[in-house]
Amino acid sequence: MNTKPNASDPIVLENVCKSFGQTEVLRNVSLTVARGEVVVVCGPSGSGKSTLIRVINGLENFDSGRVSVFGNELGDDAAAAHEARKMVGMVFQSFNLFGHLTVLENLTLAPVHVA
Repeated sequence: MNTKPNASDPIVLENVCKSFGQTEVLRNVSLTVARGEVVVVCGPSGSGKSTLIRVINGLENFDSGRVSVFGNELGDDAAAAHEARKMVGMVFQSFNLFGHLTVLENLTLAPVHVA
């Protein structure tokens, strides 16, 4: 995983911090995901994996730092978060599939409706 961003990097986080009350979940997280790179976020329960992914998807606000997803600077701008979600996928921890749809239909349902 690259830590030094360049202009063509799809995902860039610089010194991102996020706390829930007194609990600091993300502390100065910096990472760059290069075009074509596949990244797995792995760690023990409570280490901030889901929070990190939710921040990248614009589903969770962060306290400080910088997050850029395909050129969209995330923060308080709901439109930028919406644009980021069009380009980044995630699998929720507690996912609920629609029983009347095939696996493929379940997987493509959101991208079809968001785009």
